[in-house]
Amino acid sequence: MTNLKELFDFFDKNSDGVISRSELIELVEVLLSERGLGKSSKVMKEFDIDQNGVIDFNEFILLCEAHLDNL
Repeated sequence: MTNLKELFDFFDKNSDGVISRSELIELVEVLLSERGLGKSSKVMKEFDIDQNGVIDFNEFILLCEAHLDNL
């Protein structure tokens, strides 16, 4: 869990406790090896469970469980 928090903090560039749409673009490019707004929009739609326009840590965990091996 600590490694996931460190990874979350890495992508939370402004340290506001959430991953914004602009921060999500980098996350998608780095972690999912995908480029473009289309993929980040799909990820936001799928994992922004409370639909507040950002990815919080709990939503980030779900994203990682779905897309990353060896958690």
